[in-house]
Amino acid sequence: MLNFPLPYPEELLYSIVARAGIRHGIASPKQLLEEVYDNRKVVATLDFPSHLQKMVKWLPSSYALETIAYGHTLLPLYAPFIPEERRQQCLQWMAGESQGAIHLAMGVAASIVKTPSHIRYCPGCLKEQQRSFGEYFWLREWQVSGVESCDKHGMLINTSITRPLIERHHYQAASPEKCPLFPQKTSCKNSLLILEQIRQLLREGPEKSPSFEQWSCYYNLLAQKFGFIRGKAQIDHLAIYDEVLETWSADFLNRHGLLLCSGDEAESFWLRSVFRKHRKVFSYLQHLVIHEALLPKGWCISEVLKSVRETSTKKSNVQISVKFSGDHFELTQDQQQWMKLLEDYYPKAARRINAALYARLYRYDRCWLMGVNSEKQLAERQERKYRVDWQKRDKEYLKRLKNIIHFLNSSQVGPRRSRNFLMKRLGSSSSLEKKMHLLPETAKLLEKISETVDQYQIRRLSNTNAVLKDIYDQPPRWRVLRNSGLSEERLTSSARKYLKRLEEGKDEFQRNRKQQSH
Repeated sequence: MLNFPLPYPEELLYSIVARAGIRHGIASPKQLLEEVYDNRKVVATLDFPSHLQKMVKWLPSSYALETIAYGHTLLPLYAPFIPEERRQQCLQWMAGESQGAIHLAMGVAASIVKTPSHIRYCPGCLKEQQRSFGEYFWLREWQVSGVESCDKHGMLINTSITRPLIERHHYQAASPEKCPLFPQKTSCKNSLLILEQIRQLLREGPEKSPSFEQWSCYYNLLAQKFGFIRGKAQIDHLAIYDEVLETWSADFLNRHGLLLCSGDEAESFWLRSVFRKHRKVFSYLQHLVIHEALLPKGWCISEVLKSVRETSTKKSNVQISVKFSGDHFELTQDQQQWMKLLEDYYPKAARRINAALYARLYRYDRCWLMGVNSEKQLAERQERKYRVDWQKRDKEYLKRLKNIIHFLNSSQVGPRRSRNFLMKRLGSSSSLEKKMHLLPETAKLLEKISETVDQYQIRRLSNTNAVLKDIYDQPPRWRVLRNSGLSEERLTSSARKYLKRLEEGKDEFQRNRKQQSH
């Protein structure tokens, strides 16, 4: 194909092929695929296109396969977070055929991070493109999950082109018809924080990816550096949870599938999983959310990736055991100033009061700063620590349990009132189960009122029989079982005996009626 358009800076490959169709006046999507790829079955993929080897031949020799993949697709956002062997495999798939394997290998298909529902654009940037290049094109950063705003013009706007693409083989170019120049809303602060780091990721070259072991060690070290440790080596997930919620709005996290939860549901949640041993790929957005919350202002994702690549997987190198002197005469002026702040404030508050001082120390005396802060945070936790009055708590739980029982006894219908069912009504069931030996009165009442399977089946049979008595003079056995949601196979021995007594009662009722008729 002669006169193939040269890529613009940060232009999506999808957009380049779409412009080629316009430049050559090709109206048929299949005909465009035939001209560019010599294959009419290629799918128009927005993020990780394949068959690049066939397309590269239409570009100058300076545009190698990796140049196109890292400069005009969304590969740089995901490549640093997958193992090196998988990164190389994805490049091979992009060069040839992938048949959807790239999205699985990158973790996109199973990711909790939501993909934008439509192709998006920035009207202000389109005006600048028209002035500079004479035409519109799709920028990579507009289609990235987590980026909702342009730092110059405001919020991005959805086109009518949905994702995933309905017309799978149709490359649709940016045009005034598809991208009307509507007024834009004010930029979202959280989105701008993401955009700053996304641009750095998109500029990342084809470097070797860290292993899962390196990511695991890095996050363990990160938690230790910033004092998110309980005891000797246990990560304080609750403290990290609080930091993330303080930095990011719940609405922003929810829009992108990253809403945080606490309590029992948080045990296997994504934020906790990131700080455990890595067994799967986590999205770039999850990494950015965590680092923005924990690192000081001015951090850089490129520096983070460099640190991860240099992280040793040996456990001895992960542990931090550095002692710091509190003697002010051995400290620099900045260190002395920070120590004075710590006399009146805890590290988090001191960081807000003098952010510039914290940034200088973090850059030039990071180990000293992290050590001093850890000691202060440990002292803070010791001050907050308090003993629980289990006797008082036992009385509170007992009172709540009696209220629950009174409410349940007002009706004979409902699910089985098992021990777990009642504990969930009390709240914090997992914590309650672990501490039940400290709550004797509550445990005694739970043992007494918990409904067994036998009791539950008998209650269902009794309720059904009472209802059917108003309809039938002699409720059939099969009808009682069906309306109770039971079967002959599922009946326990006690429930079977109870049902037999009900049937004997029916026989007696029949005998009484016969005697009356005679």
